[in-house]
Amino acid sequence: MRPALTPEQEALYRGQLADAESALHQLITGKKAVTLSYNGETVTYTQANEARLRNYIRELQAKLGLIPAARRRGVRV
Repeated sequence: MRPALTPEQEALYRGQLADAESALHQLITGKKAVTLSYNGETVTYTQANEARLRNYIRELQAKLGLIPAARRRGVRV
């Protein structure tokens, strides 16, 4: 179970999610590159690394409890 978010954390993640979803929309509709800033970093996404942006969106959705968090699989021996 994921720990509860503070209201500030939830607001931060929701804002980041909205920005990331908007950036993905821009890439899908033909923009060549989009830039996002979060956690003190600036990242530029292009159509070539759209999958990275989609993964970032899934991470934010999981942090917000909007989708189940990725489960790790055990290693079979």
